[in-house]
Amino acid sequence: MPKSAPPPDFRYVGLKPAPTRRAVVVAGAVAGLSTACLGVLLSAGAELPALVLAGFAGLVTAWMVARWLGPTLPTLAARATPLAIVPWGVLVHSEPVPRMLRWSAVRSIKVDLFHEMDHATPLTRWSLVTICTDRETLGGRAPGQVSLERLEAFFPRYAEEAARPAALDLDGKSALDEWLEPNFELLLAEARRLLHSGELTERLGLMARSYREPRPARASAEAIERLEALLRGPPESAADPRPLAALLAAELGATELMEPLRDLATSPHPLLAAIARASALRLGADIKRVGAVEELSDFVPSRELEQIQSWADARLH
Repeated sequence: MPKSAPPPDFRYVGLKPAPTRRAVVVAGAVAGLSTACLGVLLSAGAELPALVLAGFAGLVTAWMVARWLGPTLPTLAARATPLAIVPWGVLVHSEPVPRMLRWSAVRSIKVDLFHEMDHATPLTRWSLVTICTDRETLGGRAPGQVSLERLEAFFPRYAEEAARPAALDLDGKSALDEWLEPNFELLLAEARRLLHSGELTERLGLMARSYREPRPARASAEAIERLEALLRGPPESAADPRPLAALLAAELGATELMEPLRDLATSPHPLLAAIARASALRLGADIKRVGAVEELSDFVPSRELEQIQSWADARLH
């Protein structure tokens, strides 16, 4: 993922169903016609101008009702449903079974802003979000302006990052099969093996505790620099080495890497985001700034999330 595509800058955006155009037209027509008929009845026997005013009042009422109901979905095929957008995908709170959409299942996302003037000051009244998949179009809206500019701008790159598997090495050559294996368990075991075996001594410039114990006593300045480059740099390989790098940073007690770990806490890849949060929390980060690991419960298997949380709770002292 190129450096020009920063991680998502939001945690949760809730959307309510928007009315259909047909519903707005019917509501406006009924209100307008009712107002016009009432005006005609009240002006019975009056001259033509009074009847014209009654019709005009009906039109104004219809316009006000349509404006009060707010924006509608742009296409008739779109389905209005309660939605929640998080950095890892979309939660569809539909009946009878709520479901989630990963970014790999979403084809496009579009945000339309509806403005009005408030004492000569432009004001965003509504945000209408349309989400398209290969099978359906979903839509929802929220009052005011939602913070989805970065998601809309970098969505193709986010989808690409979310689909990239985690790597079992720092070069990104050995990819994990995320559907068949317990990813976190394997990644943590590999991180600890690399540290205990001394294989990273040259790669990261680590100093062994003794000739009998290859595990480094602490992270060297060179190790921090190289791990930070991995955490901040866009993965150019088929597999993503950043989950492993985040685990190594926490296992080494490298509190200097707290900032890049916090930046990855909203990574579009659920496993990377969960591990980055757990790593930062294990190093002593404030959960209010990093976010709870359990926020990813819809996108990471529960057993794996429990393992990540348990590891995060074992903070270094």
